[in-house]
This record gives sequence, structure tokens and C-alpha cells, in this order.
Amino acid sequence: MKVFLLSFGFFVFFSVISIKLYFLFIPLPGVSLNEPISNLIPSKIDGWTYEDYDLANSEESSDRIASFLNLDDSLYRIFRNGNTHVGVYVAYWTPGKVSYRWAGAHTPDTCWVVNGWERLDRKFSVPFTANNITLKNAEFGVYEKDKRIENVYFWHLVGGEPFGYAQKEIPNIFGALLDIKKYGLNLRQEQFFIRLSSNKSLKDLNLIDGFDLIMKGLSRLNLAHPRKTAIKKSL
Repeated sequence: MKVFLLSFGFFVFFSVISIKLYFLFIPLPGVSLNEPISNLIPSKIDGWTYEDYDLANSEESSDRIASFLNLDDSLYRIFRNGNTHVGVYVAYWTPGKVSYRWAGAHTPDTCWVVNGWERLDRKFSVPFTANNITLKNAEFGVYEKDKRIENVYFWHLVGGEPFGYAQKEIPNIFGALLDIKKYGLNLRQEQFFIRLSSNKSLKDLNLIDGFDLIMKGLSRLNLAHPRKTAIKKSL
């Protein structure tokens, strides 16, 4: 038994050393974000007003949570046009900054519900097209609080690809092993958490002039579908 425990201890020790050496000599992946998010998402749109808020004031966060997010860049901007509002929430981490599971824990399914919202509907990995702009598959939910209903689309991008929520929020103690199986040992890709929310449906938003500019801004956050939409960098 002692021999087994000793052998197992050496195995764990050398495994940890090997992983540390791997991370030491393998360079970090490249990044897609080369300018501030606030420059990529439009601000002045004819017919719309906007206001930027601190992330701690969003439904996902609080002062305590915001301090632990360890973000490299972020934006929480709300656009208004008459009785229509559109919220754009973006959090960004450079490669290796936080674990995939930690970044993906701040979804409406967790943070909104904890803050008193009721989830009325939920769809996973749904195709997303608006104003002839096709983005990568999104997570979708409808949430209600104090008779206020929000239609929410959100994306958690890991290395440019949507992070799957096939477990449907069921905690999995083997989550880290599942991530290694999917991504390999190099769990250091850049990450975005992007949320688009509104009191109107996507169909209604498509009919409002200027909403397409918000969509073009989102497409510049590595969200554009590579096979279906080509958005010029100058947009």
C-alpha cells in the first residue's frame, strides 16, 4: 500500500511539473481584440440615445463580483429609441486570464435568477440572424422581474467559438476534465461574454432604423459567422 501511495504521489508530482513546463514553453494564443470595445460598439446612432454604465450596475454583477471578474476590457451600454431599449454587455479576458468555467458562470441563468429574475423560456445554441447579419449560434432566454420582460441572447466565446451549455446548468464536478477533452491542455484561449437584451423581440428590433449598426458592432467582436457573413473591418 505504501509503495502504491508513493508511486501515485510521484505520478501526481511529475504530472504537475509537466503541465507547468508545457505552459511555460508553449506561447499564448493570439487575440482578436485590437482596440477598445467601446470603439467597436457604436454610440451615436440617429434616432437613438445611449448611456454607458459600470458593470457593477448590470444584472449579471455587483461590486463584489465585478472586482473578482479580473477583466481586461468591458462595456455595458444601453440604447433607447422611444419605448424600446437595447442593452449590450461585453466582458473580455485575454488568453490565460480566467478559467472557462469561471467566465461562463455569469450567465442570466445564474446571476439574473439569483437577483430575482424568473426564467420564462430557454433555448440552447440557436441560429442568430438579424438585418442580414448572421452571427454565431447564441444562447437565448426570456426573463421577467417586476412585470418587466427581457429577451436575452448571449454568447460565451472561447477562442472565437461558442462555449457549449449542453449540460443545461447542471453542475459537473468533472467540468475541468471535460474542458481538457474538448480544448486540450492549453486552456488559455481569449474569452468574450457578450449579452444582447431588449424589451422587444428580435423581429421587432429589425424593423427599427439604426439597430443594424448595433448588430454590425457586435459582429466585430469575433461574433460574425465566418461562412455566412463577411463584415468589413472598416464598419
